[in-house]
Amino acid sequence: MRKNLLLAAGTALLSSALLLVAATGFVATTMLAYLTPLPLLILGLSHKKDCVGIAGGMASLLLFFLATPVVAIVYFVLVAGPVTLLCQRITQVNQQKENQGINGHQTSPLSGYLCTLLAAIPCFILTAVFIYCWLYQEQSVGTSLSEKADLIIENYRHALLQRNLDVKPEVGAQLLLLKDTLLNTVPAMMGIFWMTLLIINGVLARYALTRVAAISLSPIKLVQIELPQSLIIIFIVSSLMAGLLSGDISLYCLNLSIILAFPILLSGLGVVHIASERTKYKRGILFAIYTAVFMSRWATFILILIGLLDHFVKIKARISKPSG
Repeated sequence: MRKNLLLAAGTALLSSALLLVAATGFVATTMLAYLTPLPLLILGLSHKKDCVGIAGGMASLLLFFLATPVVAIVYFVLVAGPVTLLCQRITQVNQQKENQGINGHQTSPLSGYLCTLLAAIPCFILTAVFIYCWLYQEQSVGTSLSEKADLIIENYRHALLQRNLDVKPEVGAQLLLLKDTLLNTVPAMMGIFWMTLLIINGVLARYALTRVAAISLSPIKLVQIELPQSLIIIFIVSSLMAGLLSGDISLYCLNLSIILAFPILLSGLGVVHIASERTKYKRGILFAIYTAVFMSRWATFILILIGLLDHFVKIKARISKPSG
């Protein structure tokens, strides 16, 4: 027990230190904030899932006294709480997979439920923020976002003028276009960025445990994702409501559908992975697909459609089924 408490305290100190060092303002140290979940994930995935909650609570208390209460709350909501839930769920998924003998390309609802949990956290935060704005703000959420965007653009122009740099008309037009394009989807983009960071930190944690600590962890592969029916239904309904309604409800449904599209995108990538393994050019195909996803929204849209189609016609199961 004492050893576990010391381990949790060290993890909490390291995780909170990464965030505090990142807050110093230097560009080189700012990137350390992205690694804040890593110590907790390493602890949680090293068969000590009961300690990760204690470590997250300790880190939140440290930030409460060393930084501000707001920083501590944000850390607990975005890092400590989600990582604790995910580590417990990942451990359960791995144990159930071993008991059921699930391996290779065999799809499983267990991986789908894990993806759903990953998306449920930003969905919950999005819902809480919108409810707060509806109850306690006189103006609409869209108006508030627009005002914040105008303030950011104005500060950017002011910074350019302070450096004796002229703001060309085409630059101003591009800023306005960027504002109009991204304004309605900023909450969802932040949620997707957060989910991506957690996945990257999870991959790094697994690599560190398998290579350094020699702890065997079965990977959760994209080809194994089988999304639950509830996620697909909520995604379709929210997408339809975003197109048919207007105002804050439409804005909320739009961002909700974009967040829920992320696990569907992962399922679509699973189809691409298992299909590419049937060819001799797996690496080239995957490189081209991932490059297209990062550079083109249409490629992302197509993969989401593939993920939806896979849910209804089980493409991954059909491809992985042995012929003859």
